[in-house]
Amino acid sequence: MNWLWEHFDPVGWSIWKVDYKYNEELTVIFMSSNLVGGFFNRLERARKYAFGSLVVTGENNNNAISGYFIIRGQEIPEEVYDAADFESYNFVKVDSSKTEVRDEIAQYFAWTVPGFQDGKIYK
Repeated sequence: MNWLWEHFDPVGWSIWKVDYKYNEELTVIFMSSNLVGGFFNRLERARKYAFGSLVVTGENNNNAISGYFIIRGQEIPEEVYDAADFESYNFVKVDSSKTEVRDEIAQYFAWTVPGFQDGKIYK
């Protein structure tokens, strides 16, 4: 993470907190993980524009999907928002200069989020 923050260009890139909108509908952990995998498959066109880590936390019948994406530019490109599952997620731009945001991003990228069950990296 030290390397990331030493080399991160906040003008050329932006960081987005991502949360699944329908966590109350999630059931089994492996199915939630499969949902993330399917989303990542449909983001194929965005490989040059985005990097992200989404994790599943909680337990069966009480879990959530959330994470962070680093995206080229200050807006979400068509290659990301054109993905079929995009509307199922909230993307909120965060201020990466804040220590608490950087600490949370580190947890998501290292998969040390409290309640962690599974994670996937989009690259």
